Amino acid sequence: MYSKFYIQIKHRNSIETWSKTGGQPYTLGSALSYDFTSAASQSYGSNMIKVNTSPLRFGIYGGDINQDGTIDATDLSGVDNDASGSVSGYVKTDLTGDDFVDAGDVSIVDNNASGSVSIMRP
Repeated sequence: MYSKFYIQIKHRNSIETWSKTGGQPYTLGSALSYDFTSAASQSYGSNMIKVNTSPLRFGIYGGDINQDGTIDATDLSGVDNDASGSVSGYVKTDLTGDDFVDAGDVSIVDNNASGSVSIMRP
């Protein structure tokens, strides 16, 4: 016998993302494997973005640095301020993961804020 459930992913500077509608079958005590990257529809509400075409891959939206569930001007301001200050290291405003807050990080949060990206929950 199995139950259905959702998988929730949370990260320090990304939109909280849930697995697709209907939940995933799971047998208690068995191993779990789930691929969010194969299609946007693997997430609830298809709330992911294409990050590569060859091979085709999808990823979680980045830029929700204050973790309020929406990527907006507040997040953009925080990333822009850190980019202006040349902040480096493992910081939540470094969206690219290269240990530097710069124009690449600002571009990500700006694009996602323009698209009104927000959490979609079951």
